[in-house]
Amino acid sequence: MIDKIIFISLITFSYVLQADNKTPIIHSDFHGEVNLDDAEPWIAPDYTQQEKTLGYEISGFSVPAGLEERVAFWLDIYTKYSTDQGLLHDSRYVHLVYEPIDFTEIMNQPQLDRKIKSKMRRKLVDEAKTRIRERLKRLDQLSSPVGLEGEDLRYWYMFAKIDEKNKFKEAAKDGRLRFQLGQKNRFLEGIYHSGRYIKEMESIFKEHHLPIELTRLPFVESSFNLNARSRVGASGVWQFMRSTGKQYMKIDGVVDERNDPLKATEAAAQKMKKNFHMLGNWPLAVTAYNHGPYGMRRLVNKFKTDNLVEIVDIRKGSFGFASASFYASFLAALEAEKRAEKYFGVVFREKPMSSKRIQINKSFSSKQLIKLFNDNQEMADKYNPHLRSYFWKGYRNLNKGHYISVPEINYDHYLANFKSTEPLKMVPVKGENYQIVKGDTLSQIAENFNISLKILMEANGIDNPRRIRVGQKLVIPQ
Repeated sequence: MIDKIIFISLITFSYVLQADNKTPIIHSDFHGEVNLDDAEPWIAPDYTQQEKTLGYEISGFSVPAGLEERVAFWLDIYTKYSTDQGLLHDSRYVHLVYEPIDFTEIMNQPQLDRKIKSKMRRKLVDEAKTRIRERLKRLDQLSSPVGLEGEDLRYWYMFAKIDEKNKFKEAAKDGRLRFQLGQKNRFLEGIYHSGRYIKEMESIFKEHHLPIELTRLPFVESSFNLNARSRVGASGVWQFMRSTGKQYMKIDGVVDERNDPLKATEAAAQKMKKNFHMLGNWPLAVTAYNHGPYGMRRLVNKFKTDNLVEIVDIRKGSFGFASASFYASFLAALEAEKRAEKYFGVVFREKPMSSKRIQINKSFSSKQLIKLFNDNQEMADKYNPHLRSYFWKGYRNLNKGHYISVPEINYDHYLANFKSTEPLKMVPVKGENYQIVKGDTLSQIAENFNISLKILMEANGIDNPRRIRVGQKLVIPQ
């Protein structure tokens, strides 16, 4: 019997939690479970008393003149539309919204699998784009709005302030018409999950004398999803690319510190400070997190301005939609989180998870780590998101230069148990060895030994199957 009901507004849904406080019945597409014992009421962030931080002005991160409409667009995406909805809009003038798209009817058909639903969603968007382009082309033939009505008239006046030659014709071209998926539910999931680390993240940025508002950038990058991985190889809540991440963190066959939110926050603080010193103001430095500091500096020099709004308005070359929208989406995320109760109602977040690191000075296996956590593998993984699957599956061990994280409250106990653990002297994976020769590919090697490519890559700590070299030795798992 359910005798305790808690409504947590993390979008247009609620959680009905059973009496044991641990088994939520989730009426939404919220990803993951919520343990009431781990939740606490959300508290608005305090951004005061930062006048002495690097590059901070009295106005803080206010919306600069000329960026208001872009910020308003992203605020709607974060606070009004879920991932079952979205907006068709102009990619150059993002505030020109043609029409909303709603996938709810498609998503509410349980007999359809995910692949079919995805195909139906794309078809719905494509049909709407065709309809919009046809209307824009018709309007391009007119010199006045006389006789127009309905959507035709709305489009006409929507473009009234756009000073562009052949504006309707240009807007109908490929690349201009864009669909943006809503993010409301993901943003609220981000608010919930941010509670685990946000206070320590703020402390790290304070230590670097950086504005703590910057700790909200993961709302834009990943919605604080610990498992966020992009198609281009970015990873973790800060979405570091591997090449950039290796400048600040350890990434090898055992660990990927990009996936440790606090380690990645330390790296992000260093990167943001470097960006600021190179570019001179936060709008440019924040945008450089997406576009790259050297790319931003080239734009500043090319257009002879350090005003981001002017660069965004020019929008030429490699400075595409994502880069041009990055600072506006960041400011919108700041507003949405700062006034979460205004936009979402009652909001909860996860309680902080305090931890301390133990530096590894000997070979240490996944079995030993799990034993250190009293055989609670889920807890061991929760405190150590930087450990890779190669480690957890026993293909690799931790060694000197690595670390593990344990609960701060029992740190001395964990440390004593770790020190008493005997160092390992073993080969983690049993199997034969193979040395790569000229012309080999990993897929061919996997096929020859009758194992999957994925298993072969995991056993050898390989991320990219194309990055192998002649003479490299591989372990072939049995």
